[in-house]
Amino acid sequence: MTVDKGVLQLTRPIEEGDQWPRVQCSICGSGRVTFEEPVQHESTSSIAAHRHFAWEPEWIRGSFTVAGRCENPRCGTVFAGAGSYSINYRENREVEYGDDGPHYSGFYQCEVLYPHVLLLTVPESTPPDVQEAIHRAGRVILSDPGLAATALRSGVERFLTHQGVSATDEKGRFVSAAKRIKTWGEAASGRREIARLFDAARWLGNTGTHEDSDITVEEVLQGVTILDEAFHRIYTGPDVDLLAQRINDARGPYRGEEQPKA
Repeated sequence: MTVDKGVLQLTRPIEEGDQWPRVQCSICGSGRVTFEEPVQHESTSSIAAHRHFAWEPEWIRGSFTVAGRCENPRCGTVFAGAGSYSINYRENREVEYGDDGPHYSGFYQCEVLYPHVLLLTVPESTPPDVQEAIHRAGRVILSDPGLAATALRSGVERFLTHQGVSATDEKGRFVSAAKRIKTWGEAASGRREIARLFDAARWLGNTGTHEDSDITVEEVLQGVTILDEAFHRIYTGPDVDLLAQRINDARGPYRGEEQPKA
């Protein structure tokens, strides 16, 4: 699965009048979400500031709410979003000033969406608590990229636990994620490259955990891309390889116990 570009667009300020990104529905996984026009709610302090003698439109601040709906007729899930709203100079416009002065526009910064955005579609055989860690990242990426990166790292650690790589040693001491990944990667052939992918997600998670973390949404989505490839190789790749081998053995379509052609 390619990371949904709509998620990245949704994390950036959206100018009034521009089309909102059609993100993939996290409920059905196949439809796209179409958003309505946002509703602005100017804050009390912003309204009071209008009385100031030097007031300018770019002083306007507040919040907004927005509704969306999955386009899939079999789904139709309603989404609710909210965030901050402000006025500033127009962007990406050929004319910035008119006869009446500068041209202003509203900007929406989405900070929460329910249901959450879909970051990654993992194979159904992925352990439920690993899936939950990825969903948690999707719930917070709009407001806290660092926490989202930490959640992705948690997904890796939960995967290792399911694989029998304990988080503690025989004396009950904590085992670092780096060591656990290395142990898993060296336990069987073909795992080293996947372990390198997990290690990259771990580094991003470490950065997100720091108190002064400056990790960006783009960098978190790099981690999503990496985990997508890792889980594909672990869960989907073997099934595809087995199917290809059966087709090769049958010298044609694989139909259960049908004997190979002479």
